[in-house]
Amino acid sequence: MNELIRQAINAEAEERVDSRTVLANLHKAKKRKPLGLIVGVATLTAAAAAAAVIIPTAIKKTEAAPPAAQATQEAQNVLLIGLDDYDHTDALMLARFRADGAAMIVSLPRDILVDGQKINSLFAQDPGKLTAAVEKTTGTKVDHYAAVKMSAFGQVSQLLGGVEVCLKAPSNDPITKVSFPAGRQVLQGDQALAFLRQRHGLENGDLDRARRQQMFLVGLASQITKDKALALARGVSGSISVDDGWDVLGFAQRFTGPVGISVTTLPVDAPVERETGFGYEVDPAKARSFVAKALDEGDHSGEGGCVR
Repeated sequence: MNELIRQAINAEAEERVDSRTVLANLHKAKKRKPLGLIVGVATLTAAAAAAAVIIPTAIKKTEAAPPAAQATQEAQNVLLIGLDDYDHTDALMLARFRADGAAMIVSLPRDILVDGQKINSLFAQDPGKLTAAVEKTTGTKVDHYAAVKMSAFGQVSQLLGGVEVCLKAPSNDPITKVSFPAGRQVLQGDQALAFLRQRHGLENGDLDRARRQQMFLVGLASQITKDKALALARGVSGSISVDDGWDVLGFAQRFTGPVGISVTTLPVDAPVERETGFGYEVDPAKARSFVAKALDEGDHSGEGGCVR
């Protein structure tokens, strides 16, 4: 499979291999691995990203591509997960990708309590537990998930030449000692990673961090083009994982360029202290109604403007 992936990349980069043959061979493979087609802004939030940004595709597409390689037309709900070095979830987004590639995304605060347990610890136990908790909280079926190591986002931003963000006021992280000025600025590498991870020193902690991740996600997605996709695929494919049953190739082929993204955040109740630590409770009925509307209609409140 790895050889097929390398062949696919070479087909795009050098145009020496018939891409139709590559696509056909990839679909014959019994076990599909992440192809680097998804560069997760898998929750481009504190530790991994806040939501998986889809790279158009690293494989050359032609009108003569075999039927099995054609884009799936149904909308799909994908859980985008950003992981720290211990596989704890530092960023979590539920995204509905429409047939045209447009994405409606709802950020889920990592400190949500589900059955008395914080949701950010579940992926390390079992990805299925995290998926089940998200479905219970939102009332929405999760079709697939994509997880990415947060550490990959510094590299992604560097490959793109930086991502522009805007802050309402200067911020200082008392833990890492990293500071950012007010106003618009272009971040990349370690600086971008520190921006996505910061929650200490912010008025609303993780909730403000989620807004930062949303801003970064939108800015990042707007820069991903077919020309840049190849370098991104080569650079970060090893940091991404998806569920075994997902035909990533077929899914990725619906994307032909930068995708339209609508972002918003799930409302939470006041924070509470439990034996398991600080967390947010969620009203199930309100949460399900909010998510259903956001995924169906979109909410552009996360786009534009400056954040804390």
